[in-house]
Amino acid sequence: MTPHIVHVSSAHPWVDNRVHLREAAAAAAAGYRVRLIAVDSPLAAPETGVDVVRIPSRHRLRRMILSTTQALVLALRSRAPLVHLHDPELIWTIPVLRLAGRTVVYDAHEDLPDQVWGKDYLSPRQRAVFAFISHGLLRLAGTAHRVVTATEWTGRRFPVSRRVAIHNFPLARPEDDQQLPVLDRPAVVAHVGVLSHDRGIDVLARTVSEPHFPAGWRLEMVGSIDRATSTERLRAAQETGRAHHAGVVGPMEARDLLLHARVGVVPFRRTPVTDQIFPTKLFEYLAAGLAVIATDMPLWGHLLDGIECVTFVPADDPAAMARAISRYADDPALLARHSAEARRAAQRFSWAPEAARLVEMYDELLPDVRSSAPAGDAG
Repeated sequence: MTPHIVHVSSAHPWVDNRVHLREAAAAAAAGYRVRLIAVDSPLAAPETGVDVVRIPSRHRLRRMILSTTQALVLALRSRAPLVHLHDPELIWTIPVLRLAGRTVVYDAHEDLPDQVWGKDYLSPRQRAVFAFISHGLLRLAGTAHRVVTATEWTGRRFPVSRRVAIHNFPLARPEDDQQLPVLDRPAVVAHVGVLSHDRGIDVLARTVSEPHFPAGWRLEMVGSIDRATSTERLRAAQETGRAHHAGVVGPMEARDLLLHARVGVVPFRRTPVTDQIFPTKLFEYLAAGLAVIATDMPLWGHLLDGIECVTFVPADDPAAMARAISRYADDPALLARHSAEARRAAQRFSWAPEAARLVEMYDELLPDVRSSAPAGDAG
């Protein structure tokens, strides 16, 4: 049966939190027939009512040529009237899709020019060239019927009349409502998500070797490691027995880890990109009732103003992070109080209002489609 909406990614795995479990799933739950074209992965995802078509995982150059072309062909063959694109490398398909009569939504997960300037492996000259190209791509992306952005900051580059911010706030889960009190959990500091130089892999590795890191505590990590990132320090940290990296797991398994931890850490370096994003893990920590230790980012401080469960530390400072962990280890009453405050704060950062705003956008672009869909057609 022809889908109403097809979400397309040539870079993200089919289990991706934002692409599948939030946005595509929200449309399916609202009654739209939804298909997802995304990269194959052995990881599992819960049933969402989304029809998934997987394309092979390829290295960067082959992905940019073969995967984007394959994804475009599959999107056109789906005959879906609305195509929701999720990667900068798919921007070139926007005019093709529009000429084919499709309504196009482009999803800007991050600010592309800032992302380019943050690539340490590029020379300054290369960064300047790619940043120039990225501005041209964004002008082309702005020709989509709507541009969905993960933050208001990312949206500043697109026409006001066409943009809508849909934040990466976590899905509500019954498991979070049944969580153990924080003091009944293992003495674990948790980190979930991608590890790279900019996302604090070296800070985490050095934190467990600091003299202030509390005895009997350990650091548990899950998530992919950026291919350009050295893992030498991480391997050394694991050899001490105070740190463990469990590799890549599914999104719900990552959140399950948090229910068996006491503290969550967000050790980002200050870069043009990290200064302007809301990391999903931050909100997932709150939902799991964790005290949070995070880099002192002005945007995060503004967002969390008045919430007392977050300890901000300077960037690139493993000693400060170790001291913050030790503070919680030495003061169980403080840890319990911050855990309770985290659960209260989590109510402010719920996916439900974001999903409603996303579905409202689809309703505007596909008038009368949802109301005329036969009963039981959501999957």
